[in-house]
Amino acid sequence: MSETLPILSTRDLTVNYGAFCALDGLSVDINAGEIIGVIGPNGAGKTSFIKALCGRIDVSAGTLLINSRPVRSSQSRQRLIGLVPQDIGLYSHMTARENLRAFAKIMGMRGRKNRRDSVAAALASVEMDYKSEALVSQLSGGMKRRINVAAAIMHNPAVLILDEPTAGVDTPARDTVHRLARKLADDGMAVLLITHELEQAEALCDKLLVLAGGKTLAFDNPSDLLSRIYGDAREVMVRLSKAPEAATLDAMKPFDFAQAELPTIWTAVTEQSEEKIVSAFMSGLRGTDTTLREISVRRPGLNHLMHAIEKNGTLPLSFKNAA
Repeated sequence: MSETLPILSTRDLTVNYGAFCALDGLSVDINAGEIIGVIGPNGAGKTSFIKALCGRIDVSAGTLLINSRPVRSSQSRQRLIGLVPQDIGLYSHMTARENLRAFAKIMGMRGRKNRRDSVAAALASVEMDYKSEALVSQLSGGMKRRINVAAAIMHNPAVLILDEPTAGVDTPARDTVHRLARKLADDGMAVLLITHELEQAEALCDKLLVLAGGKTLAFDNPSDLLSRIYGDAREVMVRLSKAPEAATLDAMKPFDFAQAELPTIWTAVTEQSEEKIVSAFMSGLRGTDTTLREISVRRPGLNHLMHAIEKNGTLPLSFKNAA
């Protein structure tokens, strides 16, 4: 039985801006049918990686292969890679179908019938054929995103890059885009998802490429990555009625709680049993004037991991280093 070759491979891919190294020797193999989440703090190298793939910046060193062949010319990249940019780039005075026809010509797709068939297939794939004659100005943000995706897949690329595709859209539109990403991967594309929505990345992606400071920290399945770091540890989240005062902070101190995104939300990671830590924490709060509004216990997720990476610039060896 022959081995399945990766659809996208990079070897020691390096991008320098003068003396500054934005991407340091990235080597990954990505298979058809996979959704790869590209995550990391600001300045991690995500944008440089995508620009290098699309040929928008010069690569200082390393190689890029798609379907086992080196990609050098801009024409090859345009044929093999589809990009959905963060900003919606559509002509608002034109219909959805007219937009795609225009982009098909810009992309150099030959033959009127070929362009017409490709536009129709792309609209059907993103489930927007029923809105094909609507002006873009009349479409919702989520619908515009789907038209953006249709523009990127008309030529049936081997690799689809989704650069923050759900920025500025509501939850239903975000979920629609993520379902579409899964469908396209299931149809055989390799999908790269650059995102800050970590809970969605954890649930959706087959693997995560974690970058920080231009270096590759991890390339692994989300569940395996989190299990390797946190093991059987649990994350405890408490939501208080108000920002804690001195007595409440004293009660929280034995559990190593740290403030989360709001002064009323605090989290801690522990290997203690759920029953033990909840009981002890509730006992510690007695006598304080803070009302506990919510307490939950779950496996630590990517949000907790990313806070540790932002703090230390490296991947924690264990949950004790990620606290």
